[in-house]
Amino acid sequence: MTFPGGCSTLSPMRWPLTPYGTSTLLIAGLPLCGLAAWAFSGRHTLLGALPALVVIFLIQFFRDPEREAGGDENELISPADGVVADITEIQDADLGTRALRLGVFLNVVNVHVNRVPCAGVIERVSRRPGGFLDARDPRCIEENRAATIVLRRPDGREIGVRQITGLLARRIVCPVQVGDSFERGERYGMIRLGSRTELLVAVDEIDEILVKVGERVRGGETLLARLRPAPAEA
Repeated sequence: MTFPGGCSTLSPMRWPLTPYGTSTLLIAGLPLCGLAAWAFSGRHTLLGALPALVVIFLIQFFRDPEREAGGDENELISPADGVVADITEIQDADLGTRALRLGVFLNVVNVHVNRVPCAGVIERVSRRPGGFLDARDPRCIEENRAATIVLRRPDGREIGVRQITGLLARRIVCPVQVGDSFERGERYGMIRLGSRTELLVAVDEIDEILVKVGERVRGGETLLARLRPAPAEA
């Protein structure tokens, strides 16, 4: 639709914060806003600054920008913002095979919404109890609390994504259920505060790794790896 004079209609404005943080923003943000307003109205600038800064931190932490990835379904999107911490071959219990693990470390200023790396249906969901070691500590990979989803792609191949808590990250948000269907790059959960997210791909399905350790990536946008073409059906 176009308005007189040739101006196009604007796309509907989207709420810029993730719904995964709504309860926290309401429970913590509203009282803090009230405290800051009261302090500033009484000219207690220093007293009002602290709650105001906490509110600003919460807003930036729960921000949820739109992202768009190029490539095609054989190119896997990063499930999280952050820095590539390691690229390692492991025996993975959730995929049940030798897998390449691409670990992404998130700090507190990164976007913390997690996204699926490709289109697919949730085949399995597993949760592991554990501790809260710093996400940069190598022991956190095996010892910290974690949640893993396994997606079955339309071509039948399985891809895993694992959320791991950190020193400050105490809550994993992973509300998906077996049978849920996702489009490429769609949001599926988040981790509260600094954390680690891993992409898991069977080694024999990898055609090329598209990032290197130390590289900054953006969830829902950066391409991490390319799969080999799926075998043609007989």
